[in-house]
Amino acid sequence: MKRKTFIYLSVTGAVATSLSSLYCHNPAGQWKTVLSQPEFLSHICDAKTISGIGNAYRSLVLTETKADQLVDLLMTDKGGNSISGTQDSSSIIAFINQNIEKDFKTGQTLVVSGWVLSVTEARQCALFSLA
Repeated sequence: MKRKTFIYLSVTGAVATSLSSLYCHNPAGQWKTVLSQPEFLSHICDAKTISGIGNAYRSLVLTETKADQLVDLLMTDKGGNSISGTQDSSSIIAFINQNIEKDFKTGQTLVVSGWVLSVTEARQCALFSLA
């Protein structure tokens, strides 16, 4: 291969890679990663179990089967307050944990695959199962 051709192909490849990563960056995808990690369950369950819980929840609640729906529901509390997408992951985790606590206090729980979960936890598992 000629040096000129090699340099041209190398530069073209570097530019194509840079542009694709620049335009494909999706902050919502980062939220999905944080939202889809049920913190407590991840300490006692493996990924297969969490995914199974999520699949079971989605089959029970047919109105909550799409990732975008679940993200919207997880980013909003029962009072209609939502957390901004510009928040860091620790703020989002704190928001989710508060919602889980509220769910248990107000009886917003259900049994999915033998697990007693808050609705928020079940939604996290459903989102996890779609990843």
